[in-house]
Amino acid sequence: MNRREALCGVVGGVLGVGAAKSVLGVEPVVAPKSRDEAIKLLTEVRQGQAYTDEPVPEEDILKIVQIGCNAPSGHNVQPWFFSVVTNRELLAQIDKAAKVGPGRLSVSGGTLVIFVCCEPTDIGRYDAGAAGDRMNVAANLLGYGCKTVMTAPRAANEKEFKEKLGVPDKYEVYTALIIGVEKERSVDGVSGATTREPMEKKVAFVK
Repeated sequence: MNRREALCGVVGGVLGVGAAKSVLGVEPVVAPKSRDEAIKLLTEVRQGQAYTDEPVPEEDILKIVQIGCNAPSGHNVQPWFFSVVTNRELLAQIDKAAKVGPGRLSVSGGTLVIFVCCEPTDIGRYDAGAAGDRMNVAANLLGYGCKTVMTAPRAANEKEFKEKLGVPDKYEVYTALIIGVEKERSVDGVSGATTREPMEKKVAFVK
């Protein structure tokens, strides 16, 4: 069983059968073993750190964005807007404005960056976060690495960059998803090199 098949069971349950079928073109896997394998894979998903220059095909980009557009939204207000950027020169300009070099905080390290924008309200930011998380899952489902960054996107709120990104005035640039083919399965300081705290310290079970 490959990565897509294993993850499809969980995506079918989390995103809905239609969403999973939209991404893979097949019905979600429902066998118990498949679900267990899919949950294990999702538990191990972490921030990708280094990417090749291989472009993400337009077909996959559209699938990822479609998943974002179908994220849950309070009262169905859909307070988000996505700017899909493959122009690496523009990404380098945003990094320069944010005063970040190559590395963990930059956006210019990948061939595809999706700027997740939202209405500047609590519900806008919450729903945009949910949409970004869905697209992260979709990217991993399709076999890509994905990293969420917030430092450089703040610079993208400058008027000149919002215009270049095609972001309407009513939205603010909130986060950015760097998506691409990973050079290697490197670890990061959150889910790889640093041990997660035990569930007992982070969860309350109320019966």
